[in-house]
Amino acid sequence: MVLIRWLGHAAFIIGVDEATILIDPWITNPLSPYRSVDSFAKDYKSVDYIIVTHDHGDHVGEAAELLSKFKSSRIVAVFELAEELAKKVGAIERSIPVNIGGRVRLEKNLEVVFTPAFHSSSKGAPTGVVIFSKNKSLYHAGDTGVFGDMKLIAELYRPYVALLPIGGHFTMGIEEAVKAVELIRPRMAIPMHYNTFNAVFTDPQLFAKLVKERVPEVEVRILNPGQYLEI
Repeated sequence: MVLIRWLGHAAFIIGVDEATILIDPWITNPLSPYRSVDSFAKDYKSVDYIIVTHDHGDHVGEAAELLSKFKSSRIVAVFELAEELAKKVGAIERSIPVNIGGRVRLEKNLEVVFTPAFHSSSKGAPTGVVIFSKNKSLYHAGDTGVFGDMKLIAELYRPYVALLPIGGHFTMGIEEAVKAVELIRPRMAIPMHYNTFNAVFTDPQLFAKLVKERVPEVEVRILNPGQYLEI
């Protein structure tokens, strides 16, 4: 069982088996149900892993504050970014620095692999990430444009669900995101990175409509900020 909760923008909480994973933890984004780390901590007593796809502020979010708050959590990101965030709060021993490449085992039944993303970043490369549990894999694309090697992600990792940006301007827009669905062909696609601020306003229903027309075997689930989905 995988439990997915969208907090708005690119921030997700993923419950995989016994682990709680926070991805791109801008947990106080304008759409989020949380306005502070303290309010978040009232609902979550622990976070096992904090994954950050790249160093832009709307993805790093409150990563350092969360790493300080949750004393057993570990930061997982590209080497330069993981080390910087961990050093910031004196938690270098809780850094798991990685790079784009092969699988990294976090726990017995939990692995991740960091994938390319076509974007910008000052600290290391921008990435996506695939999370593997015992039964299902989940692909968070990070901030990216569409690229042909998404087909390799499909062939190698067969993601059951893909979390894809659709807001345009800084990432894929709807047309590109639909093409990404065609390349990846997950069982389910969840749009993200839209309607947070003016530059990324778009209509997720149009994304769902076009996916249904072009890749009807893929189910689109549009989540409300704070909503849970069990797969």
